[in-house]
Amino acid sequence: MRRADTLAAGALLLSAATAGAHHGSAPFDTDSTVTLEGVVTRFDYRNPHGFLYLRSTNAAGDPIDVTVETVGSSLRSHGFGPNSLSAGDEVILVMNPSHRSPEEWGLGVQATKDDGTVVPLSVRFARALEQRSTGNATSLAGVWVPRGEDFFRYVFARREWQLTEKGTQARDAFDIKDSPQGRCEAIPPPTLMLYGSIDVVEVLEDRVLIHSDWLDGERIIYTDGRSPAPEDIPAVNGYSVGHWENGALVVDTTHFTENNSGLAQGLAAGSQKRLSERFELVDDGAGLRYSYVLEDPEYLVGAVSGASTWDYRPDLEPDPIPCDLDSAGRYLTE
Repeated sequence: MRRADTLAAGALLLSAATAGAHHGSAPFDTDSTVTLEGVVTRFDYRNPHGFLYLRSTNAAGDPIDVTVETVGSSLRSHGFGPNSLSAGDEVILVMNPSHRSPEEWGLGVQATKDDGTVVPLSVRFARALEQRSTGNATSLAGVWVPRGEDFFRYVFARREWQLTEKGTQARDAFDIKDSPQGRCEAIPPPTLMLYGSIDVVEVLEDRVLIHSDWLDGERIIYTDGRSPAPEDIPAVNGYSVGHWENGALVVDTTHFTENNSGLAQGLAAGSQKRLSERFELVDDGAGLRYSYVLEDPEYLVGAVSGASTWDYRPDLEPDPIPCDLDSAGRYLTE
């Protein structure tokens, strides 16, 4: 096996920003890629990150063991799962190298098996493989997957948000090692509602429940008009009250806890954060349109808004593997 020195232009363009949204720039050089040929010695599928172990060779021809971090359950909707890679598979691997050990540690982009099967290892690369709706819903209840392009539009748009002086100071002081994701805590909505993992919506008599495969995020939206009990607030995902308007669910959420990523990864939010949302069926139930208005006068100058389309995916089931603390925080310390 050998290290490949030339990359296809398409792979290079896809991988240049592969990890930016999820990892920040912490341990990986997300502006470059390397391609390796090797044999899989082990594959650990975990939530939220998996780990691929590869035996390859370095530029001098000496054998090396390469550790590659992959996205785990977030790629479930793209067919990625525990059996996507196995020990003994010969693969051509594209990865973003780490700053510290660029030949032996990286962030996966894709792996091509010897039978030509391409296995996506990052959310951004998998966008080209996204499956649209596979059915038509008659209510908000069901299995949904937010579209990746909408999440990345949100990620890039946040760079243009006007922050207060306090918001700017918090952003500049943010350390990726303090990310909630490293503690198996999903970033609060609207980020939670935009991330492209499997979401399961349950509509009950007095509430709507939303479970996200991304770090086991959970939301409760009360639809019976109740006021929060003292023990319910403040909360990471706030306290949500909703009502129905011609089949659409309109939600108002307040009472958020302070969070160093409460607006988005690395952008803090405080107790004055307020989120207005709307969930409604579109395209004869093939899709769900999610829209939001986000306010936080302590950290954000003015309101920001956005939207996402969710595809109805009754063919999918949520990932049964719970979030693993070692997997969630490993990239922050290596």
